[in-house]
Amino acid sequence: MGRLFYQLFMLCFLFNSLCSLILGASLRSIRTSKLATQFEAIYNFGDSISDTGNFINVPAGANSPYKSLPYGKTYHPTGRASDGLLIVDYIATHFHLPLLNPYLATGSDFKTGANFAVIGATANGGDYSLAKQLDWFKSHLNSTFANNPTAIQEKLKKSLVLMGEIGGNDFNGPFFQGQTIEQVSKLVPGVVKTIKDAVEEVISLGASNIVVPGNFAIGCVPIYLAKFATNDSSKYDNLQCLKDYNDFSNSYNQELKQAIQQLQQAHPEVAIVYADYYSALISVITQAPGLGIENDGSKKACCGSGNNPYNFGDKGCGSPGAPVCEDPSKRINWDGVHMTQQGNKCVANELLKQFVPALLKHRR
Repeated sequence: MGRLFYQLFMLCFLFNSLCSLILGASLRSIRTSKLATQFEAIYNFGDSISDTGNFINVPAGANSPYKSLPYGKTYHPTGRASDGLLIVDYIATHFHLPLLNPYLATGSDFKTGANFAVIGATANGGDYSLAKQLDWFKSHLNSTFANNPTAIQEKLKKSLVLMGEIGGNDFNGPFFQGQTIEQVSKLVPGVVKTIKDAVEEVISLGASNIVVPGNFAIGCVPIYLAKFATNDSSKYDNLQCLKDYNDFSNSYNQELKQAIQQLQQAHPEVAIVYADYYSALISVITQAPGLGIENDGSKKACCGSGNNPYNFGDKGCGSPGAPVCEDPSKRINWDGVHMTQQGNKCVANELLKQFVPALLKHRR
């Protein structure tokens, strides 16, 4: 490496402007490579978007469809709510770490992190709330490091914490039970506060690199498009997503970003980065043809059936007789709620382009 920089330096005498560009690019590449290898572990909190097998290890999930085909069709059945890998898997791979083992899987190796996410989890309330996941996290750290705060701090300084996506189910349930956007909006401050408090807690334990995801553009998700379909064309945007529900997600995300800014101001020594799931999904939908997605595959479920353009609402994925599309990689959505492996991969690529530079910027 020293010889390379010496050669580049000598070239500067002849090609000053060109050399500046080359050196800059080289340094950026080195910094990116360093970030990609510096984390010893990832600790993930969340719901079905990132559960890699916790739900199938609790009584409620013992007989769930997530533990068997067609779930895992592209990879193998693991309890992931997809045909294959999830966003969190691609993040781990990017940082040259093994896929995260679910915390509740007996006998798992947690040297490179742990996944506390559970399908159906909420930020507030329920058996597997964010508070419960934080309890598991602290229990894991204390048992692993013999209740040694210094050892825990040292581990967390070398780790990446993914605080979600969590909170989506706090809104999904009320929406599907018939509550209006105005009613559900009243839940937003409580969800944001819970996530903010959780970030404060992991910082107090020693975390110094934290990514906090926002919510997806839910108005583009098949379950919302089928549930709240309308003949009023003014309710749809240019991507044929439901504007009101996307506006709700946007509003929630804005409040979450404000909370992250407050956290960053209070903890300037900690990298606290927002992951924009909303724009990542929109970008993937917009680029769908170039990503190998078939013409009607950006908002149409692969697994299950429904008498609508979204293929959702009749037979749920994994139920007897529910069909599965021939090639899940040509669809973004898997079961009406969760993405295919291809969808997860594409969204993960967009997210990594966002938050890796943001982490780098903070660490300069």
